[in-house]
Amino acid sequence: MTVLSFVEAKAELDALFTAVFTGTWSTVVQNASSPATNLYVSLHNADPGNGGSQNTSETAYTNYARVAVARTTGGWTTSLGSGTTFSSVTNVASIGFAACGATGDTLTHWGIGLSASGAGTLLYFGPLGPSTNGYPFTCTSASPGVITCYGYAPSVNDRVSVYQTQGAEGLPTGFTEGTVYYVGTAPGGNTATLSTTTANGNPVNTSSTGSGLIYKQSPLTVSNGVTPSIAAGQIIIQKG
Repeated sequence: MTVLSFVEAKAELDALFTAVFTGTWSTVVQNASSPATNLYVSLHNADPGNGGSQNTSETAYTNYARVAVARTTGGWTTSLGSGTTFSSVTNVASIGFAACGATGDTLTHWGIGLSASGAGTLLYFGPLGPSTNGYPFTCTSASPGVITCYGYAPSVNDRVSVYQTQGAEGLPTGFTEGTVYYVGTAPGGNTATLSTTTANGNPVNTSSTGSGLIYKQSPLTVSNGVTPSIAAGQIIIQKG
């Protein structure tokens, strides 16, 4: 998942973020014989999942290839948190992919891993959208379950997905992590119900309360001549 929330070992997590994305190692031991110089950003047509590899649900549009981003401060910006502020990582520059050829695809997720091709190690992933930042939510036990979002005002038919945060209450029973949902009803403000289809065709009922992070998705359809890219600062990975 994209955003993890931890309470324990914060100093170690901060050091790991800096090590992975900028090659600056402090409390983490460096493999000096062959340190990775790049991370590889990928595009996917479905959620690759926590157990996925870099090629899980990876797009195969004509001319597609993963893009190398330097494991330096020139490639990634790290911001170490304190108190209740999350540590975070964002991409410094726009990440441009090869222009699509004859065969296109609908892109829904980005990934970051260790290999230029093949079933490499997938380190992080998240949904494509206006912001890859997730918004906390809580949910009632009801038919359908009513979610309350913090920092996001849902609109009917918004395409969204939900993820669990570690150390928290957990998703309500009835929601599945990474599944595509649509906002079924939005009574106003920051409350909503979710459905598995547009137009509130199949509302999601919950049998327990819960909480997590909700992401608004904006899939990108690529066809011949379209050049997909991820804007500078659009990848946001947080730990707290």
